[in-house]
Amino acid sequence: MSRRTARKQAFLTLYQSDVTGKPLGETVARWREYRGDLDAYAVRLLRGVDVERDALDEVLSEVSEGWPVHRMSAVDRSILRLALFEMIHSEDVPPDVAVGEAVELAKGFSGDEAPAFVGGVLRGAETRVLGGVQHG
Repeated sequence: MSRRTARKQAFLTLYQSDVTGKPLGETVARWREYRGDLDAYAVRLLRGVDVERDALDEVLSEVSEGWPVHRMSAVDRSILRLALFEMIHSEDVPPDVAVGEAVELAKGFSGDEAPAFVGGVLRGAETRVLGGVQHG
């Protein structure tokens, strides 16, 4: 399975957990019940976002001027958390790739202004968090 497909699985699972208010583990179990196994990379992303969520949200709130995470749409919030986690913690994924994949998810699942919003927030996060230094 491609990483793009794995990211989509992770996004859909994060989104479902967010809108239902159910713990991620429960949402993953439900996914498996109805759709089968998740890709191993999707599981890695999901676990990471779940563990790092507060730290991710703090960064996202700081760089998304005027848009605290709780005010963002659940779609955008899920995409941003996923991409930021990947930017910071996936050594084999260049930040530009994570941003590009997030923008593509926003094009497919969010409103017309979302791709620019997602891209802008993530570029701001990249500058602030990574500062041009290798991540990992």
